[in-house]
Amino acid sequence: MAAATDAIQSLAVFSEECAARMQAVADLLLLTSDIRPVNTESLSVFGESYAKCRDTIIARTKGLSVLTRDVLQQMGSGKYRECGDTLKEICGMVVSLTECSSHAAYLAATSEPGAIKSIPGIIDKYKVSRAKFDIEHSCNQIQNVPIVELSPFRIVTISGEISNNLHILTRACILASDASEEQFHKEQFRLCVKSVTACATALLSAIKKYKNTLDERNRTRCVVFCKPLVQACQAVVEYATEGEHLGTPAQLSESGKKVQTAILGGCMSVVSPCIQLCLCVQALAHNSTSEELQRKIISCCSAITDGSNLLSQALRQKSSPRTSFVGQTQPSDSSSVSKK
Repeated sequence: MAAATDAIQSLAVFSEECAARMQAVADLLLLTSDIRPVNTESLSVFGESYAKCRDTIIARTKGLSVLTRDVLQQMGSGKYRECGDTLKEICGMVVSLTECSSHAAYLAATSEPGAIKSIPGIIDKYKVSRAKFDIEHSCNQIQNVPIVELSPFRIVTISGEISNNLHILTRACILASDASEEQFHKEQFRLCVKSVTACATALLSAIKKYKNTLDERNRTRCVVFCKPLVQACQAVVEYATEGEHLGTPAQLSESGKKVQTAILGGCMSVVSPCIQLCLCVQALAHNSTSEELQRKIISCCSAITDGSNLLSQALRQKSSPRTSFVGQTQPSDSSSVSKK
């Protein structure tokens, strides 16, 4: 019974964090008028090819529908750990799909007559903001997941995620320091690196001790050292994303705005029910007999399929009946996403 309770609590924590991660990426890429390409490593293979982005997104939406049906089956049979793994896959796929859709929208919109492409700055706002959020996500797992669910393997995975995202954040600061023309900013970016590195070193040392001795005292020590790291990362990103470091966003013609809105609106039609699916799973984990919550999960799965079809249509036609209004640069159904 205790093991089942821990698995349920772990699933509830993870469901909430998956929803938060998808929401954060949507906020950064879909709910903004800051029109820029998405320069992640995974998207580098697409370059300036809209067709490659389009085909990849459509293929991923098909896989997403399969995974959502798995969640329904796993929750119905009480396979909570398997459901957590599936939600992780869904979250990763939705984040990737959102990045790719945002990049596709940029490519399509800036190819319209009268558009002016963005000029990059010394900092990529999305890249550093994502790194900061993912560090917070890892720290939340250390604090909230039941101790019996935090196996040595999981702790190693979490510390690896923290290290990888710190590398992204510190490298961005080092490159920005080298590229900056003002001495103050050169020095400040270097100090930012020292700040997060010092906090991270203390935390990773505590995590190493915890991995060897999985008890509440060592976990509490990790939680204590998580707090200054999260605060340091927040300060670094707030400074790094000041306007003067970001370059200039693209300027779109009216036809470009319509294309961008159609694609981002289609993507939001997928992201929103995926977020709601995670929140319903979180609620159902604590109330497994609720028929209302089970019906809501079915509705979410249906909405994800409908949203995938709408996104595919928007990508193929560069228009959408649900977002075919003039002068709006943000997705029409953005209000449907649950703010955390």
